[in-house]
Amino acid sequence: MLTNRLNNNTQAVILSCVEERQNFFITSSTIFLFGALKSAQNASELALPIYSGKVSAGQSRFPSPAQDYEQEELDLNKHLVSNPPATFFFRVGNSYDSMIDVGILPNALLIVDRSITPKSSDIVIAEVEGELMVKRLYKWRGAVELRSENKEQNYPAITFTEDQELVVWGVVTFNVNAMK
Repeated sequence: MLTNRLNNNTQAVILSCVEERQNFFITSSTIFLFGALKSAQNASELALPIYSGKVSAGQSRFPSPAQDYEQEELDLNKHLVSNPPATFFFRVGNSYDSMIDVGILPNALLIVDRSITPKSSDIVIAEVEGELMVKRLYKWRGAVELRSENKEQNYPAITFTEDQELVVWGVVTFNVNAMK
């Protein structure tokens, strides 16, 4: 059975910390370390300048000199958060590697929307046996699995039977990785 509810204890701790605006960590000894959980609902606007031209990722070309003077503003909250009350930020643990083939690297910042109904192939935050983890959701012909995305390590899928409950906390909408 697929649900968007957390067990009562986990939900109570998370809601308490969010309501009190406290920083806290939910840790997993085996898979996932989450950084401070913060709702995007109270995020302040921060409009920063953005170069309005395009950056080449291929053959080098010279930009127009007039482009040096073009400038727009970008507020990452408006770009990355579509539903502020239901959006939360999570930090991936620094030894976590099961999703590296889809670009979720150690220490990545995940933006998670709880209002999106999870569907097969979505990358989700799920609670499994009391632990929160990020995996790809797979549903087909009654089978429900959480799959890793690391071909080199070939981690086994977590398969759920009809009598087991899969708790999906939210759908990952964006992934931010540091370049250094």
